[in-house]
Amino acid sequence: MEVQTMLKSRRLRDVAATGLLVLFIFAAALSAQSPADSELLKMIPAKTLFCVRVNNFDYTLNQIDQFLAGASPMPMGVSMLVRMQLANLLGSPQLTGLNTNGSFAVFGVTMPGETTQADAIPDIFVGILAPVTDYKQFIDGNTNCIEGDEKGISKITMNGAPVMLAAKAGNYSLMSWANDYEKLVTMTKAISATGSAGLSGILKAADAKQAETEPIWAYGNVEQVSGTFGSMISAKIEEIKTIMKSMEATQPEASRASVQNIMNMYAGILDTLMKETQSVSIAINPKPDVLNITKTVSAIPGMDMAKMLTADGSSQRENSLLTYLEDGAMANFGATVNTSFWKKLNVRSIDLIAMMSGDSMSAENITQFKTLAANVTECLDGPVAYSISNDAKNKPPFTVKYVVAVKDEKKFNQFIEKATDIMTTSGLMDFYKSLGIETSFSMKRDVDSYKGISISSATLSMKSTDTNSPQAQMITSMYGEGFDYRWGMVDGLFACAVSGDVNSTIRELIDQVKTDSPKQIGSEMKTALSLLPEANKADFVITFNVLRLFNFATSLVPMPIPPMDVQTNSNIVIAGRAADSRMVVNMAVPKRHLIEIVSAFMMMQQKMSQ
Repeated sequence: MEVQTMLKSRRLRDVAATGLLVLFIFAAALSAQSPADSELLKMIPAKTLFCVRVNNFDYTLNQIDQFLAGASPMPMGVSMLVRMQLANLLGSPQLTGLNTNGSFAVFGVTMPGETTQADAIPDIFVGILAPVTDYKQFIDGNTNCIEGDEKGISKITMNGAPVMLAAKAGNYSLMSWANDYEKLVTMTKAISATGSAGLSGILKAADAKQAETEPIWAYGNVEQVSGTFGSMISAKIEEIKTIMKSMEATQPEASRASVQNIMNMYAGILDTLMKETQSVSIAINPKPDVLNITKTVSAIPGMDMAKMLTADGSSQRENSLLTYLEDGAMANFGATVNTSFWKKLNVRSIDLIAMMSGDSMSAENITQFKTLAANVTECLDGPVAYSISNDAKNKPPFTVKYVVAVKDEKKFNQFIEKATDIMTTSGLMDFYKSLGIETSFSMKRDVDSYKGISISSATLSMKSTDTNSPQAQMITSMYGEGFDYRWGMVDGLFACAVSGDVNSTIRELIDQVKTDSPKQIGSEMKTALSLLPEANKADFVITFNVLRLFNFATSLVPMPIPPMDVQTNSNIVIAGRAADSRMVVNMAVPKRHLIEIVSAFMMMQQKMSQ
């Protein structure tokens, strides 16, 4: 049993090592379009657990060098580092016979065979497909490669010891670890079998095109992974729960129950994702001034997630409120309400909250929350915009301003009152108390007015049950006496503010909404949104500035940390859209922001060393 365990542990280490190899050698592939290579996609088994594919290898490495130029502190480019590693592996600086203009792939697949309860980890084959101009030249021209045996399997050695194996597979060399001889023989025969559509046979057309044209494409078959490792993952989660339960023996009973409920919530999220997600893919493409990343999550047809990831007419228009995204903010959020998606997402979110709160919320409370969430969604008129900025001089140390378009102001105000009632009577506050945080929420209507707009207010108070604890000191340091909200209805918009000087903030926001001059997107936000041209039509768009977020985070910790004193006016941008049982999220990282981040951290290191 111990020997089997060691072998399995080693197998897992091999898989992990492969991941690192992929990241180090192939994660540079960030370039423009490369020629399609349908042969490679057909050679990868249809039931592969994961695949990482790189197109146009040399050009890709050069592209990442261009993106990192001026930002990376490394003395040499990624392309040189990668070629040095390959030359060291093959024993030839010329990389004889290796087609470095072609497409490379790494994949992992379970091998046929039975598993038992005592030996639940299946055999996994990890293969690397490297394109060759001539396989014989590849073996004969690289000093670390040894002539193939009677089954066509060659050894790749380093310092006389075999580290990898290689075999011919079409116009590729299929390589594996040195201890996977029989697996390589089996996989070479399977790949060489005629009539196999491989991975291309199960991918949607859009995914197949992305795999063949994007510089780097990573794919995970979640459905396959769940079927292979699902029971083992579930067992590990239960094991963690048991360990945490034993560690909680000294804690109050209410606190123990709360921690257990939180664990149940996370387990529920993982269980849902494993059971309802079909696949996840990530495509990466840099240009000299920006790095583009596209993540696609596909749901299993017929499942609740698939029904949630759909588009409707309400999400097919531009977001007219993006003018409220603020220059200088640490984060902005805009959305065009996809009614179908938001309704189902709210139901899922409330189920998770109920799971987390345990017995604190009754079935009636949960139903009330779901009904209210559905009604609020129906009352929205499409666009939403939030802006969050640092405000280190006040408590809380941030300012939030948001505007929401509503169809019926009277109904919306009624929903706010209903939400307040549910929050204060549902038992949700009792859950936070069990975690050692006493919370209360109160609302007052029409407490003020400004330029003919009635202003209402609310307060969310938070304090630790143990006033002398470090937790209590941190809460006080972060939030003071709590959050103060002010809001009003202005020309069909729900305008709301949360800040330390909330009276001034809500007035600024009302002025901004009521201005007669045409509203324009700020120059900083205009530049950010231009990185993703379709961002104004996405279900959601997010911008964030890493340095401003870092300064905000450091302002919350008890020990003094000097802020990053670097001029920054660039932002990372994310935009997503749900449709056809898929969520596609695009991300743009400008090179300018990367340079700002690197410069700031280097300056901080210098200050710390002094």
